Amino acid sequence: MYLRYQLLSFLLIVCLCSFAVQKPKNYPQKSFHNLALRLDGHDNDVRTGMGVLRNEWTIEAWIKGDDRIWKEYEAIFGGGEYSDLNSCDNMPLVIKNGYLHSNGVGLTASEQLDDNWHHVAASCNGKSTFLYLDGKEVARKDTVVAILPGAIGLHEKKQSFGGLIDEVRIWSKAVPINVINKWKNRSVERTHPQFSALVGYYTFDDFKDVVSVNWVGKGHLSYHLRNGRSDYYGQLPMAYTVENTNVSFQNFNKKQQLFNAVVVQNEWDLEQGTVDGQLLKLRIVVQGDQKALSLDEIKLDLTQNSSLKDLNGIKLYYTGQYPKSNIKQPIFDGTQHLEKKMIFRNKNAKNKFYLKPGVNYFLVSATVQDKAEIGNQLGALITDFVLSGKKYKPEIKESKVKQFVTPKDKNNFVKVLQWNIWHGGVHLGKDKGRERIIDLIQTSNADIITMQEGYGAQDTIAKTLGFYLQTKSSKDNLALFSRYPIKKIQSSELFKSNPATIKLPNGRDIIVNGCWFRYAYRPEYTSGYQNFGMEPKTWVAEDAILSLVDVKNLLEKDVDPYVEAVDQPIIIGGDFNSYSHLDWTEKTKELHFGYGAVPFPTSKFMIENGFKDSFREINPDELGNQGGTFAPIYGQMPDARIDFIYYKGAIQAISSKVIRTSPEIDDVWASDHAAVMTIFETTLGKNINK
Repeated sequence: MYLRYQLLSFLLIVCLCSFAVQKPKNYPQKSFHNLALRLDGHDNDVRTGMGVLRNEWTIEAWIKGDDRIWKEYEAIFGGGEYSDLNSCDNMPLVIKNGYLHSNGVGLTASEQLDDNWHHVAASCNGKSTFLYLDGKEVARKDTVVAILPGAIGLHEKKQSFGGLIDEVRIWSKAVPINVINKWKNRSVERTHPQFSALVGYYTFDDFKDVVSVNWVGKGHLSYHLRNGRSDYYGQLPMAYTVENTNVSFQNFNKKQQLFNAVVVQNEWDLEQGTVDGQLLKLRIVVQGDQKALSLDEIKLDLTQNSSLKDLNGIKLYYTGQYPKSNIKQPIFDGTQHLEKKMIFRNKNAKNKFYLKPGVNYFLVSATVQDKAEIGNQLGALITDFVLSGKKYKPEIKESKVKQFVTPKDKNNFVKVLQWNIWHGGVHLGKDKGRERIIDLIQTSNADIITMQEGYGAQDTIAKTLGFYLQTKSSKDNLALFSRYPIKKIQSSELFKSNPATIKLPNGRDIIVNGCWFRYAYRPEYTSGYQNFGMEPKTWVAEDAILSLVDVKNLLEKDVDPYVEAVDQPIIIGGDFNSYSHLDWTEKTKELHFGYGAVPFPTSKFMIENGFKDSFREINPDELGNQGGTFAPIYGQMPDARIDFIYYKGAIQAISSKVIRTSPEIDDVWASDHAAVMTIFETTLGKNINK
C-alpha cells in the first residue's frame, strides 16, 4: 500500500509539472535546423539582384564542392545577366581550376580546394583587395575594384557551381580578417561590429520554391534571392536546400533575440471601395527558438494620408514567414477610432502572439471608402513596436513611389497595363512564374493589357482573366488582352505590331497597338550604359535605323489608315527598347552613370507627332521619379525606362505609374521588365469625322 501511494504521488507531481510548463497554443515549437543551398553545377540560376559595390566591400560564404574535379571557372559570387561591364568585376569570387580566385584583381590562392567544407571570402578596404580561405589571408594586391555580386553559384551557365553553399554575407564595408574569423563559424547577430554595413544575408533556412529572404533587405528592391534556371525552357530542377553537414558552423539556437525589423511600404494604388487593401508590411526577423519573444504593441502613423475620411478601418494581420503566403491571421483584435496616430496592443495577457524563429511578416491593411477622393494619397508608417516589453524602432527606406486612390468606375475610365513578361514568365519556373504574372494582372484590375514576350503564356492568361485575346499564335511574342470586344486591324509586322480597335462601355472606339521595337546592339546601350567610355551619339544613330524605323512603320501602316475621327483616341503601349529624351537630361546625369542629355530619336518622334508620354505627363519631375522599367530585378539598372504608354486624341491620362513590386508586399518580381499602368478618362470630346 505504501509503495502504491508513493507511485501515485510521483505520477501526480509529474502531471502537475507538465501542466505548469505547458506553453500557450500559439507558442512556437522548437525547430533546430541548418539548411544549405544545393546547386547542380549545370543550370541553377540563383540571383541576388545586388547592385555594384564600390570602394569598400566584403563577400563571404561557406562552400562544399561535389567532388575534386573542377571546371575552369565555378562562380561563388557572379554578376549574372547584364553584368558584362568595364566599370566593375562580375566574377569577384570564383574557383578557377580548383583554386580560390578573384577575377577582376587577379588574386589566386596557392592551395587547391578539396571537396570538404571551406569558408571563402574576398574584401576590399579602399586601398587593397584581399582573398581569404578558412580565415587566413591567401592573397592580396594593392588594387581597388568595384564588384557586382548579382548571383550566387553562377555567373553564366558555363561557370555554374556544383555543390553546397551556405551563410552568404555581403557587406558594403571591409570586414577585417580578425572579425571574419570571430564570426565565420556562427550566425551574424546585431552585435557584429559591421552590422550596419550588412547589405545581403542569406542563411537559406527559409528557402522555399522560388525565394529566400534577404534578412536585411530594404525598400522596393530588397535583394531577396530569386530561384530560377539559366536554361529557362529546360527540365533540370531548380536549386533546393538540404541539411547542412558542416560541423564547424553552429546556428544560433539560444534565447530568442531580435535580428532586425524593416517596414516595407506598398507602392500599389488602391481603388475606391477596396477592402483590406495593403498599406505596408513589417518584417521582423528573430534568431533562436528558446524563450520566444512576444509582439506586444505596434504604433502606426497615418499622417501620410491626404484625408482619413478616405479610409474605413485599419486591420493588423500576421501573414506567415514568407512574402507570399496563405496565412492571414488577425492579431490585436478590437476596433479603434481612426486617428492619424494609432496604437495596436495586445490587451489579453493569455493570448500573446509569439514570434517564430526566422522571418515574421505583419500586414497593415485598410478599407477604402467607395467615395474616397480620386488622387488622394494613402500610406502608413510604423514608428516603433514592442517585443516582450522592450521598445524597438524598425528600419525603413521610404519609397519615392507613393500610393493613391484610383477610380473604380469602368464606364468613364479605362486602365491600360503595359508589360513585357520575359520569355513567357518562366524564369521562376513555369508554374510559379506564370502564377505571379497572373496575380499581378488580376490585382491591377486592368481593362486592356499590351504584352510582349507572351511566348506560350497568353492562352492561360486570357482564360484566367476571361478576357478577349489577340495574338499571332499562342507561342508568339505579342499579345493584346481586353475586357471589351476587340476588332482586329491588319498588322504589317506581326512580331512588332499588334493593332486593334476596342469598343469601350461608353460606346467609344479606341485604337490600341501593343508593340515591340528593335534595340540598338552596336552597342546594346539599354543594358550597358554603366560602362565607361560610351558614346551617346552612337545610341542615337542606332535608334535612328532601328526603333525609329519601326515606330514610323507602325504609325504609317497600322494606325493612321484606321483613324476615323480627328480626336479618335489612340494608345500605343510597348517595349520600345529605347530611352526617352524626357528622362535623359542634364538634371538626371547622376542617375545615368554620368551621361547627360541625350536626344533619343524615337521618343522625340512620338512627341513631335502629337503623342503624350503618359507616365512623364503625370510625373513631370524626371529626377524625383525616373520610372525605371528595365530592369527592376537588377540593382545596377534601376533608372532605365524603355516601356511606354503613349496616347493622343480625346482621352486624358489621370494617373500613371511604373509598377515594379509584386501585389504581395516583399515578394519577388516575375519579369526583367517593370509594368506601366495608366488610367485614362474616356469621356472627353466627340468623335468628329474627318
